[in-house]
Amino acid sequence: MTCLRRLSCLLALTMLASCAAPGGTGSPAAQVERLEIVSRGPAFDGKVFDDAGAYEKIVAIAHMRIDPHHPANRAIVDLDKAPSAGGWVRYRTDVIVMRPRDASRASRVLLLDIPNRGGKLALQMVNEAGAGDAGNGFLMRRGHTLAWIGWQGDIGLSANGESAGTAFPTARADGQPITGQSVEEKVFDDIKPTGAIDLAYRAASTGQAGAVLSVRAHATAAPLILPASAWSYTSPTRIEITRPRGFDAGAVYQFQYEAVDPVVMGLGMAALRDVTSHLKSGLADGAGQPNPLADIKPDVTLALGVSQPGRFLRDLIWQGFNADPRGGRVFDGAMPLLAGSRKSFVNRRFGRPERYSTQHLNHWTYGDQFPFSYAVTTDPVSGATDGIFARCQANDSCPKLMHVDSSTEFWQGRASLVVTDGAGKDIALPAGVRAYLMASTQHMTASRATVGICKWTNNTAQQGPAVRVLLDRLVAWARSGREPPASRFPRIGNAMLVPPQRDAVGFPDLRALGVTYPEGLNELTVVGYASLPPKPAADKRYQVLVPMADVDGHDIAGIRLPDVEVPLATYAGWNLRRGGFAEGQLCGLNGLSVPFAALPRAGDPRRALSQRYPTRLEYAKAVALAARALRDEGLLLDEDVTRFIERAKVEQRVGPQAP
Repeated sequence: MTCLRRLSCLLALTMLASCAAPGGTGSPAAQVERLEIVSRGPAFDGKVFDDAGAYEKIVAIAHMRIDPHHPANRAIVDLDKAPSAGGWVRYRTDVIVMRPRDASRASRVLLLDIPNRGGKLALQMVNEAGAGDAGNGFLMRRGHTLAWIGWQGDIGLSANGESAGTAFPTARADGQPITGQSVEEKVFDDIKPTGAIDLAYRAASTGQAGAVLSVRAHATAAPLILPASAWSYTSPTRIEITRPRGFDAGAVYQFQYEAVDPVVMGLGMAALRDVTSHLKSGLADGAGQPNPLADIKPDVTLALGVSQPGRFLRDLIWQGFNADPRGGRVFDGAMPLLAGSRKSFVNRRFGRPERYSTQHLNHWTYGDQFPFSYAVTTDPVSGATDGIFARCQANDSCPKLMHVDSSTEFWQGRASLVVTDGAGKDIALPAGVRAYLMASTQHMTASRATVGICKWTNNTAQQGPAVRVLLDRLVAWARSGREPPASRFPRIGNAMLVPPQRDAVGFPDLRALGVTYPEGLNELTVVGYASLPPKPAADKRYQVLVPMADVDGHDIAGIRLPDVEVPLATYAGWNLRRGGFAEGQLCGLNGLSVPFAALPRAGDPRRALSQRYPTRLEYAKAVALAARALRDEGLLLDEDVTRFIERAKVEQRVGPQAP
């Protein structure tokens, strides 16, 4: 071999090594080294869905590598503290795909249902299905390809196709363990003399020095610091408590301790970005194995996040992870559902992806601070300038977005801050954003009426029909630019957003029926998180508002499905904890239903069923009119119009069918 040829070979090898090493010329931000197919077979027992045909289910594990020095990854907290061989950071994540078996029958829509604590909520909310079935088959009849990608760093790999978890690395400083403060909160909701708190992160020491356990009646009450004799470690990840007298079952216990070995939780954002990008690209993985969607060639990619994943989706967009390092955007459309104004506690050292703030528990959780709205604004309370869309507007990676909330998000998730500045003024949403309130519904429709630790029965008003039609509209918007219906969200300017007091809201006085009104909601101030416990600034408080109600107590603004427009009960997005369980505090994410009386009754200002619907036929007519009106406005599908009418014809709570 001549000297020149040897030099050419050496240069070629050097270039290959440069490309293979992170930070080298042409080095990718991330790569699917191998998409390990665990299983592939028929989905839903081979059921055939109209024109889309049968579906198949693919269970896989994505073996990933990511460059900690690439500009697209620099925002991931502690990523530079978790390198493996060659300087890359490596991790694994579950991938589940359900797709039409025949690619020619697919819609070419790739819908990512961001897992909620590992689970599949799109099938539950959109298809009204159980964990293992197709329900009404809506998504499959459309021919959409569904995917679930693990992102939550505290849920392990399953590889079973039922849940989606991860195997993320632990951060270390120059090979040494990293420690830091972590806080756990728990409400036991029982009257046992002892209790236990599981710790998300291992305690740096099982000695009690530096750890503090306190208890308080509710989030803003003065805490009682418990003596060391009241608790002990039973393992580095669990403490046992002897509960003090004088506190009821709803008391809030808080444990602050020195934790060790933070997981690089922010990898969850990269996992969704990079695995989704790979799936929709149709390209082979790093090992040369074919892409399971290569024959479908998705041309529209949507992200759906229900509750916790909805908050995470807002956070992912805000932190710039909808920009695909390959170019363009990852998700063409996005639907954060039941997120309120919140983001997530993920991309932070000792992050807690599962945690969220309520009035009573985890009140000061990280992730609920400005920005709240999609528009870039200057916050009159904190003085900061930002917006959920700030980064994606700068690089043209914003998705078409539908923000969809229930009434509960106004009480517990401060949803009014999505469209107001927290100081009494409306904020205009960007042109690529719509906001919809599913009027008078709770955070996830109750599958059956229960009470639990709440004072009253929870809320069974439906949400699925609204989500189905909005999903169709989002597909059309993202694919062809066809504008969806205008936002249906309360505003200050139209007097539909008001202070939470009963007189301002217009909620009926139901005290004669034993129904009392909330004395407050999940308030918010500017909070400092530089050290723990968090430090709220009492003088920097946001104005949190709620929807105005009609004479029956229902939200006037929003999408009023027939359950609310032609009601059989008063439905609200709040409920209260009952006596002995921190009475009077908002009852988690539960709503309320108070049935109408069959006949007029003393003390009830609402009309009785007999006054509203003299016969079942009259009731069915009213439901039909309401359903068809929504359909004509583009807010209800024909199939759901039919469902509402057929159900009304056999509704047993109203009078018999007229002859």
